[in-house]
Amino acid sequence: MRTITFILTFLLFTTLLFGQKEEKIKTIRKTVEKINTDTSYIVKKLDNDYFVNQKNEATDGGQELTGYYKNGQVKKIIYVVGLSYGMTTYEYYYTDNQLLFVFQKQDTYAQVKDSLGQFTGYNYTKLEPAFEGRYYFDKAKLFETKKTGKELFADETDNKENKFIADSKSFLEELKKVKR
Repeated sequence: MRTITFILTFLLFTTLLFGQKEEKIKTIRKTVEKINTDTSYIVKKLDNDYFVNQKNEATDGGQELTGYYKNGQVKKIIYVVGLSYGMTTYEYYYTDNQLLFVFQKQDTYAQVKDSLGQFTGYNYTKLEPAFEGRYYFDKAKLFETKKTGKELFADETDNKENKFIADSKSFLEELKKVKR
């Protein structure tokens, strides 16, 4: 009898928690969609020269940081990094100055192969999707991660929650220095 009661309680509890998590995700998706469709932002942008020691010095494919503001509050930050093997994009979304969602996308340059199928280089004009990560936050805590594809150069010991929160704070500080 105890076992049956425990199992029923466990199933009820996990079903309720799963439902709450899915509702939070739906709410976050709606907020992100609303942020993405708004066109009335004040935009602050830092290009590659901001990040390097010498003007016109390149970091592989360069990098760019863009902040989207409305009513004095950040709504979205996009950080794009061009690497030798492709492009990585991070999109940070905020509500009430709190990190809400991070979208990470990694694209690789198409591989060029010879007639024997051996890798000979990259086609730098064509990007192919490699990885997408969706990270959902509630009160500055990561509560759900959804991934597709294989993350390039990922370290399994990486703490995504700490990384995204630290990067988000750093990006906000850098964008504060920009005068539109």
